[in-house]
Amino acid sequence: MDKLDRIISETLDDEEREILEKIGHDQGFWEQVFGLFRGGMQGWMNRGIFLLHVVCAVSGIYAAWKFFNISDVLEAIRWGLPAAVLLLAALILRLTLLRTMQTNNVLHAVKQLEMKVALLVTKR
Repeated sequence: MDKLDRIISETLDDEEREILEKIGHDQGFWEQVFGLFRGGMQGWMNRGIFLLHVVCAVSGIYAAWKFFNISDVLEAIRWGLPAAVLLLAALILRLTLLRTMQTNNVLHAVKQLEMKVALLVTKR
C-alpha cells in the first residue's frame, strides 16, 4: 500500500471504504472476459463479434483440414485461400475483443481514480 492509499483509507468512514473496495478491486482475466458480454449495445456487439469469430475459426480450420488432404493443385488453392482468409479474419476479430478488454481496463482505472478524488474532496 503506497502513501496515497494509506491517506485515503485513513480519511474514509465505513460506508465510503466499502464503496471504494467494491469499485477498487482489480478484475481477474475471466472476470474481464465475461464482462465483455455484459452491458447494452457494447455487450450485443461483442457477442456478435465473438460469434463471428467462432464461425470464422471453425470454417477456417475445416478448410485448412481439407487443404492438407487434397493432392490436386487447383483444389488445394480452392481450399487453401479461404482457409487463410478465414483464419486471419478470426485472428483480427479476436484482437478486436482484446482491445475492448484493454479499453475496459482503462475505464475501470479512471473510475477508480475519480472515486478516490471525489472522496478526498468531500473530506476537506
